[in-house]
Amino acid sequence: MANTDNLLSFVAAEAIDEFEVVALDANGKVSLPASGADDGIIGVAQRGVSAGETVEVLVYGITRVKAGAALTFATTPLLMAASDGEVVAATSTNYPIARVLPNINQTSTAGAGEQFKAFFFGPSVVLA
Repeated sequence: MANTDNLLSFVAAEAIDEFEVVALDANGKVSLPASGADDGIIGVAQRGVSAGETVEVLVYGITRVKAGAALTFATTPLLMAASDGEVVAATSTNYPIARVLPNINQTSTAGAGEQFKAFFFGPSVVLA
C-alpha cells in the first residue's frame, strides 16, 4: 500500500496545472509562487485545477515537476521555483526546493514545460 501521508488537499486560489510548484497564501489556499525567493512553497500539485477547486499537493517526496527552461541534470541538480510554478536551476540567491532524479532515459530537459522526476523537500537554506 502506498504511503499517502505526504499528499495533502488544499483549495486552489487560482488555476494550477499538473505538476506545478505551489505556495500557501494568506488565506490558506495554494497558488503559484511569487519567485524562487518565495519561502511559502509547500509542494507540487498532482493534477490541474481551476480556482476554487481542491487539489492534492505532494509536500515531501518523489514527484514529477515541469521544467521552466532547458536543464542538464549533472550540472544543475538543485532546483528552485519559477513564478509560473515550473522549476529551474537553483541560484545562490534563492531557495532550493528539490533535487533532480535523472535516469538512463532522461539526463536533461530540452526546455520549458517538459516533465521529469524530482525529489521535493521544500524551501531550504539559501545557497552560499
